[in-house]
Amino acid sequence: MKKYKTNAVYIKELKQSVRSLKFPATVGLYCFILAVIGLFTLVAMSASGYTLYNSYTIKQDFVIFCSILFGLEFSLVIFVVPAITGGAISSEKDHGTLDILIATSLGTPRIIIGKLLSAISKLMLYVISSLPILALVFTMGGASLATLVKYILLIILTAIYIGSFGILMSVIYRKTSTATAITYIWVMFITLGTIFITLISNMLSLTDNRFLNPIFLLNPVVTLFALLDVQIGLPDVIGNYIEFQNNTDFLMKNWFSISLITQAVITIINISLANHILNPFRCGARK
Repeated sequence: MKKYKTNAVYIKELKQSVRSLKFPATVGLYCFILAVIGLFTLVAMSASGYTLYNSYTIKQDFVIFCSILFGLEFSLVIFVVPAITGGAISSEKDHGTLDILIATSLGTPRIIIGKLLSAISKLMLYVISSLPILALVFTMGGASLATLVKYILLIILTAIYIGSFGILMSVIYRKTSTATAITYIWVMFITLGTIFITLISNMLSLTDNRFLNPIFLLNPVVTLFALLDVQIGLPDVIGNYIEFQNNTDFLMKNWFSISLITQAVITIINISLANHILNPFRCGARK
């Protein structure tokens, strides 16, 4: 029976990260912040005189807490993944070890996948550490089981999606600082910039245009809004201009699934481009 081969780059990167005291310290700090938020929510409900398990207000408080938790973890993905993946390949260029790495029998696809998965795996430890809090939210009715499963799937796919941009920029640019900066600029545009443009456009419109241009299928924040709209509804500042549940348009009603598929396709394209650019044997790579 052929022995299963692990990705050497993935194992190496993962070992280097967990050996440092900085990583477990940040995970511990993250868990502490979540615990404080959860404790504050429980204390606030207790101080209000609610009776546990028989108050509709308690459920609403946990719904709000669920939204805060989702937002914190989603923000963590958006701000941390570009920093981790932006220097994945360019750091090897800085150290002069990229040519040696490419010369091994690994091949550029396994190098890119290993770098990406190592970054995502480190981030997933934060998500896993929050599972007890998510279980509390589920128990108290703050979110359904289907919503939690969809949310975890969204977090994983969003991390890979954003990470693919970081890997691509890291392959294109030689300096880590440049690759990371370009990744942040691109991520900020597809997350915040597109939403801002849409809201301003709808505010200036004389008609009630509760729709999104298909280009916003690339925006993972809008995908999160689609998930939250099913569970708790959207804030007025957003819900007045974006409507998922009561919209008869097929794209809007199925925005969550279609956007995930679209972002998965873009991820594959980014990884394929990164592999093509990094491959020293591609046509025109060497003269």
